[in-house]
Amino acid sequence: MNRNSALGLAASLATLALLMAARSLVSAQQPAQVPPGSQPIGISVADDEYLRWPLAASDQAYGTIDGKRLHRYVAEQAAISRRYRDQGHPKFWGRIIGTSSDQESAEWLAAKFKAAGLADVRIQPLDLEPQWMPQTWNVSVASGGRTLQLDSAQPYYGVNATQPGGLDLEAVYLGLGSEADFAGKDVNGKAAVVFSMVGLKPEQAPKRADGKGAKAILSVDMLPGNMRFQEYPSGTNAPAFTVGSDDGYAMRDLIASAPAGQPARVKVSLGVMRVPNLKTALVWGTLRGATDETVYITAHRDGWFDASGDNAGGVATMIGLAEYFAKIPQARRKRTMVFVGLDGHHNSGQGAAVGGRWIADHKDTLFAKTALVINCEHPSIVASYVRPRYEESRGLVRANTFMAQQWYAGGPTHPELQAIATKAFREFGAPMYREPNVKPPLGDLGRMYQFAPGVATSEFYHYFHTDQETPETVPWTGLEAMTRAYAKIVDGVNELPLSVVRGEKSGTK
Repeated sequence: MNRNSALGLAASLATLALLMAARSLVSAQQPAQVPPGSQPIGISVADDEYLRWPLAASDQAYGTIDGKRLHRYVAEQAAISRRYRDQGHPKFWGRIIGTSSDQESAEWLAAKFKAAGLADVRIQPLDLEPQWMPQTWNVSVASGGRTLQLDSAQPYYGVNATQPGGLDLEAVYLGLGSEADFAGKDVNGKAAVVFSMVGLKPEQAPKRADGKGAKAILSVDMLPGNMRFQEYPSGTNAPAFTVGSDDGYAMRDLIASAPAGQPARVKVSLGVMRVPNLKTALVWGTLRGATDETVYITAHRDGWFDASGDNAGGVATMIGLAEYFAKIPQARRKRTMVFVGLDGHHNSGQGAAVGGRWIADHKDTLFAKTALVINCEHPSIVASYVRPRYEESRGLVRANTFMAQQWYAGGPTHPELQAIATKAFREFGAPMYREPNVKPPLGDLGRMYQFAPGVATSEFYHYFHTDQETPETVPWTGLEAMTRAYAKIVDGVNELPLSVVRGEKSGTK
C-alpha cells in the first residue's frame, strides 16, 4: 500500500469512527424505548435529562447509592397512598395517620429495614387521640343563572363542620385579604373569597375574615393549574377551604359579573368525624457498630395525597442510608446506627406527633451517647418557576435539576458539624441556601436537635401538600445527591470524638 492509499484509508477510518461516535452520542441523548406498562409508577424516561453531579475520585465508595433505586421507593409509597384513595377516600387521602395506609406504610418500611439487613426491626404502636376525618364536602358559587362547582376545594385541616343543611352565603371578594382589601366591605355572615400564593407576604386572611364575622372562607392558591392543596389548620371558627387557581379565577370572574343588586352566592357543606381508638406507630431498625455511641436517622412516614416529596423522598433517603451502611462491616462502623420511621405531624394540633413526643419523653435513654441525628425530610423536589417573564403562558415551568433547600447543621455551637455538612453538600452537588437556618427547618428535627447535634434540610415550594406532588416531581438525581451527602456527613462525624461533635468541650450540646 502506497503512502497516499494509507493516508486515504486512515482518513476513512477516522471519519467512520467520528460517525459512530456521533451516532452513539445521539443514541445516548435519546430516551430509551420502554415497553408499555413496564415502567413503575412515577418513573419517566425523561428523568435522564436531569443534571447529575459527577463523583470525585475520593468519593467513589458512595457510588453504590443509586438514585433510581431510591426513586422506586418513592413510587411504592405513592402506590400505598393511591390504594387508600381507591378504597373509598377520593378527596381526603394519602398516608394518613391512624388509617389503613398508615399501617401499610409501617409494614412496608419494616420490610425494607429487614431486607437491608437491619437488626431489632420492630413496629412500636402508639395510641392516638380522636382524629379529624372529613367525610363529605361540597363548595359551589352561583350568579346570574350560572353555577360553578369548585371541585378543587379542600378543607383546611381540623376545621369545623357546617350545619347538616350546609350554608348559603353572599360572596365577598377581598383580593389578597389585607386590611386594605377589607376596607369598606362587610363580611359579617358572608363567604369571604381571598387569594394567596407562595412568595407573597402572609396576610393571615382567613383569620382576619373570621374575626370580622365571615361564616365561610375560600382561599385561592394562585399557582397555575387547579391543584388540590391540603393546608394546615386555619385557626378559624368558620369552615375554611383552599381552592385551586383555575377554579379561583373562574369564581372571581363570576363574582365580578353578578348583576347589580344580585351578588354571587356560595354554597358550602362539610361533614366531619373525630374518629376514636386509632393507632399509629414508630418503625425501628438498628445497625450495630463498634461502640455503643449512636447516630440516629429519622424520617416521617405520613403525608397527604401521593406525598412524594413530603415525605416519601425522605423515607427513601433513610432506606438508602440503611442499605449503604449495612454493607460496611460492623467493625468499621464506629457508632451504632438507629433508624426510625416516625409517625409524622400532618395531623396538626392537639394530639399530633405522638411519636416525636414519645421520643422526647425518653431522650435521656435514647440520646445519652448520640453523636448525630439526621432528619430526612423533603430532600428532592423539581425546581420550578411560576410564569417566567416573557413566558407567562407556560404556567408552572420545571427545570432539569432539583430545588435548593433550607438547611441546618448543628448551628453556631457546632462548627465542626457545620463544616462537615457544608463540604458534603458541595461535593455532591446538593444546592442549599447560602446561609444556614439558626434553627432546623419546620419538621421533625424540631424536638430532637435539643438533645443531640442535628442535620436537616427541607423545601416547602410549589407542590408541597398538593395532589400534584407525584413521584414525577421528585428528581432521582436529588435523592442520590442528598443521600450520598448524608452518608458522607455520617462518616465525617464518625471521625470525631463524641465530646467534640456534641460540643461538650465548651459546655454545650
